[in-house]
Amino acid sequence: MNASSRLWLALGLVPALLAGCGTPVAPATPAPATPAAAAAVPLPSTPITKGAALVNPGFESTRPGPRGDPEGWYSFQHAGDRSYRFVIDTAQPRSGERSLRIDNIGPEPYGAVAQIIEGTPHAGKLARLTAWMRTRDANDNGAVLTLLVLQSGATLAQNFMLDTPVKGTTEWTRYTITLPVAKGADRVEVGAMMRGKGSLWLDDVEVEFITP
Repeated sequence: MNASSRLWLALGLVPALLAGCGTPVAPATPAPATPAAAAAVPLPSTPITKGAALVNPGFESTRPGPRGDPEGWYSFQHAGDRSYRFVIDTAQPRSGERSLRIDNIGPEPYGAVAQIIEGTPHAGKLARLTAWMRTRDANDNGAVLTLLVLQSGATLAQNFMLDTPVKGTTEWTRYTITLPVAKGADRVEVGAMMRGKGSLWLDDVEVEFITP
């Protein structure tokens, strides 16, 4: 078992797609809110690639994905009884007409959404994930952005904002996390996770790849 796998197991945060123990959650459906400090990440002044365009980054599309998730995204939770609800919310989006909301409704420790990007063209670069989040009563382990680098299904590295989760009730705030894309990586996964009680809103997600 590699170090990354041990970390997943210790945190109890093994995504369904990676470990096969998660539980798909019901499709997102249309629905009738003290700011947190955004993460400040110093970055080199080097070329940035924006070619890895995300599908439906602002959750404006009304077309469902293959499982009924928002187009371009997939949702999952820790294995067990349904504990998270994923909703396309038209109330108070950060921009446009919609955002994604994740509500905790049961005992399982996390529920998340993610999108997969082909990693091979970006191997050796620095991935930078930026998104806007707001929260309501996030009083357990909080809300986080998620960034993973994988090779043949194995996690090479991850950044889940474990040292700076968003807690309590917050307004729309822009967050940024980064992670090197190891050579040999074939997949990058980006998303957000609600860990325990409360609600998380997500909007205006962006990924960039910085060449060293």
